[in-house]
Amino acid sequence: MRKNIYYSLLLSALVTVSVAEETRQVDKHEHGVGELNIAVEGNSIDLEFMIPGADIVGFEYKAKSEADIALVKDALIKFDEFNNIFSIPSASNCNLVEADISINQGDNHKDEHNHDEHDDHDEHEDDHDEHDDHDEHDDHDEHDDHDEHEDEHDHDDHGEHDDHDEHDEEAHNEFVAHYSFNCGNIKEIDRISFPYFTTFPNSGELEVQFVSEIGSTSFEVEGDEPFIDLKGKI
Repeated sequence: MRKNIYYSLLLSALVTVSVAEETRQVDKHEHGVGELNIAVEGNSIDLEFMIPGADIVGFEYKAKSEADIALVKDALIKFDEFNNIFSIPSASNCNLVEADISINQGDNHKDEHNHDEHDDHDEHEDDHDEHDDHDEHDDHDEHDDHDEHEDEHDHDDHGEHDDHDEHDEEAHNEFVAHYSFNCGNIKEIDRISFPYFTTFPNSGELEVQFVSEIGSTSFEVEGDEPFIDLKGKI
């Protein structure tokens, strides 16, 4: 796939962009800040957007209500038409050859571990039943042990639910959009503009990492100047 273009070029320029990369990792999921990787090789240009859900639909939790799901679907439709997101000079004669649009809504691992623990609890109850024929004193002791086990079990479950809630709070939605083009005259790409800021008004900034066979550079793009200047960089 053409995604390899970006990653192979980025690897060769990794030393140059390492400081900017650290900054991007810190800012990831910051509201109003999206990320864009651009790679140019030969007659091909790849653009990959990674944008927090809050910048696109106003929230980062997993969409569950009908209203939230509708917002996500509408946003994905807008990403499908790349002219809603960015524009390339027509003189470059670039044709879209591949697009991949998705949303990462996180993966809440529900109840697998807790379910196993309940199975252990059932086995313990079976053992308790097997000992019903023993004398009353033994039954009483085992009952105490059983109660103690239940107390420990409930306490553990409570901690696990806290961990689950904490996981939900830390979940972040991220829209990911990748576009690949073949261009008849790629050196005519001297500027890329971003109607993205108009399409998604919650967005305040794009942090751009650009890599080509000439070298690498970075940009910070905002809605008041929604473009990057690529003269001499391709």
